[in-house]
Amino acid sequence: TFIAFYTALDLLNNEAEPFCMTFAKMLGKFAGVQSRNAFHGPLHTFGKLLYKQMCSFHGTSDRERITKEQFVKSGKELLKMFDEPSQHKYYFKLFCDGKDYLNKEDGLQMVNVSYCLTLGSSSIKYTKSVNDDKVFESIVHGMFGPHEELCYDDFKKWTNHNLPHIYCGVHNWVYTILTGSKMPSEQETAPVPELEKFEQDKHCMSMGMVWALSAVIPASYTHIDQKEEQSEFKNPLLTSFNLLMKIARLSRCQSWTSLYNSSEHGLSLNRFTNHVISYHGPTITLLSFEGRNIYCIAQDTGWREGTHRFGGEDTMLLQITPVFRVVQAGGPMVLWNEYSRDIRQGIHIGKDPKSLIIVIPSDFDKVEHYGVNCAINKLEVWGCGSTATKDKQNEQKQWEKKETEKHKQRKLKLEQDWDENPDKQILNWGGIKTEHQYSQGGNF
Repeated sequence: TFIAFYTALDLLNNEAEPFCMTFAKMLGKFAGVQSRNAFHGPLHTFGKLLYKQMCSFHGTSDRERITKEQFVKSGKELLKMFDEPSQHKYYFKLFCDGKDYLNKEDGLQMVNVSYCLTLGSSSIKYTKSVNDDKVFESIVHGMFGPHEELCYDDFKKWTNHNLPHIYCGVHNWVYTILTGSKMPSEQETAPVPELEKFEQDKHCMSMGMVWALSAVIPASYTHIDQKEEQSEFKNPLLTSFNLLMKIARLSRCQSWTSLYNSSEHGLSLNRFTNHVISYHGPTITLLSFEGRNIYCIAQDTGWREGTHRFGGEDTMLLQITPVFRVVQAGGPMVLWNEYSRDIRQGIHIGKDPKSLIIVIPSDFDKVEHYGVNCAINKLEVWGCGSTATKDKQNEQKQWEKKETEKHKQRKLKLEQDWDENPDKQILNWGGIKTEHQYSQGGNF
């Protein structure tokens, strides 16, 4: 594959255009990229940077051409980098473009390229909106802080905590281009999930946000539970087509489905409860409020009401804008109280009950952010479980609806059924006399 790649480059190259420019174009053609914006922007940039990096591997970074042998050797060395620390060093140096540090322009370019290539490796069409740009700027802001330059040690420290899989999609993409085959699924770390019923600008979620989240949240939010999916294969109602589609999805990333969107369903506790209750799978909750703040509550368990905090070891609280960072990790972290008067009603977020990060009162009329009242803008919840998890929620809702209708039609006949009514026995146990004279045909 390396030799075929190089031969195609050599045939297309001409003296009017540098070899590295042809290399960049060939990457786009081998990737099958159709979006002109992706080709002329991130892909073109990455092609030139990768070519320079391959040349510098042989100490010839200023050369206009690379030999077939040098190309094959550089490619083989690149494919040996299965561990993330090695990938971080290689691609950090690549985006530095000959320097020992990243500046903010390099950093923003690195984020844009990583996003583009990760979508490509996940077979998702490349798109980018204004909301994505805001997320990318937040990542750069969090990565650099007040500094204008970033050395590798500071980059490693920040990414290890806040964006550990930033280069996974990049390396997956390069692996596919250089070998002509997909990277083995057991070596894929951070695939990007697809969003079901997603419409750009109608959700708080954006594809850039999905990519950033997939680079930090645990695999339980993005990988399909194969045992749960395989149990559905025995369903006699499945057609051959549906069966093939389910089998094909086993090795791919899990899709996220919209459970609740305040812009569509209304911003109220009742609407929120109706749409998220009985969903027993991991969820991603986005909260947008005053101050350009967007927070993400990643829960490895479904939402449940009560007086105890919930959430396992994969639970995370992230701030997405205006600064991208992991605020807290590990559970239990979330408490949702509707009925108890011993604890303040509403949604409490934070591991320490004495130092809560976010509180949403039961009226859903504001957000308390570190104790400061802020106007709430949007709230939405995405289900990250399998299709079986969503199906079970729908079945539970249908059962509850039938039970409600059944009780509405039931008529209580006290005069005829009083002797057999369980309320009568309860009153008697409490010492209240229920056999009065009038009920026995006597007079007062």
